[in-house]
Amino acid sequence: MLDHGPRIALLGTINRDTIYTADGVTTESYGGLLYSILALAEIAPAPSRAAIYPICNVGGDMEAVVRETLAPYPHVKLDGIRFVPGKNPHCFLDYDSQGRKRETLRYDVPQISFSQIEPFLDCDAMCFNFITGMELALETAQRVRQFATGLLLMDVHSLTLGMDEKRRRFWRVPPQWKKWVGCVDVVQMNEQEGALLAGETLDGEDAPRRFARRVLSAGPSVVIITRRHRGSETIVQDDRAEIVIHRFDSAPMGEPRDETGCGDTFLMGYTWAFLQTGDRAVASRFANRVAGINVCLRGIEGIGQIGQFLTPEDLAMRDAHQVELPC
Repeated sequence: MLDHGPRIALLGTINRDTIYTADGVTTESYGGLLYSILALAEIAPAPSRAAIYPICNVGGDMEAVVRETLAPYPHVKLDGIRFVPGKNPHCFLDYDSQGRKRETLRYDVPQISFSQIEPFLDCDAMCFNFITGMELALETAQRVRQFATGLLLMDVHSLTLGMDEKRRRFWRVPPQWKKWVGCVDVVQMNEQEGALLAGETLDGEDAPRRFARRVLSAGPSVVIITRRHRGSETIVQDDRAEIVIHRFDSAPMGEPRDETGCGDTFLMGYTWAFLQTGDRAVASRFANRVAGINVCLRGIEGIGQIGQFLTPEDLAMRDAHQVELPC
């Protein structure tokens, strides 16, 4: 547990989003790293003295929007954001009734440099959230691994996406993916992303164990696989070098409406609760809870409501009260 307010850095891309959901609703919004920033800003209680440092490059056409969106959160610091000339990335997301997503990305911003990250290497946690998959070079991530002093986490997310000549995203195994995951302590992915990296579906007991052993051998100490309405798995290696899978139920608060941002919100819940408690079980339960709230809201406008739906048990996990939640 921390004896001071946590300092958390978030690396990724802030997108302009156009979201088409299966219920026929089109949402014009802003997203990407904003889901993580705003979710963490809502999760972090005001007296915590938390400081949140987004590290990203933002197109000049979105500078006013970003400043206005983050202005209500004084604990979100803009020191790591660089506003650059040109248009900001614009992501078009089309979800079908099975939750499958088609994605097209327009426009680019420069990669995040090591010098941009360097002032934040002493943060208590640093989260790599690959929104475009092109945020930074592998060599930059490896230098962060070498010099960072806090917990390092990664949502694999769009590292698994290539881009064709029409800027449509497609699934592909990321080049050197083991080196990428070796840059962090905690690596998160959904079951589709995990299956892509594993080369097999992650059903049953044996496949997740085989895959987790490969990932953990690359350097992380924790693998998290999110499974939508079936919750998540936190996978570690015990003192006898045995792979141990801890399963956690999903925790929706009502009727699902929009899955966008659930992985981002999950990682923020895990990061915050783990920094507060040092307990992976508490962190995983809280992560499922805030992701379950997010899926019942819509867009980043809904993120600002997360705090309203936290129960006393949620607050106990969030605030590091003495809760006993066996793994």
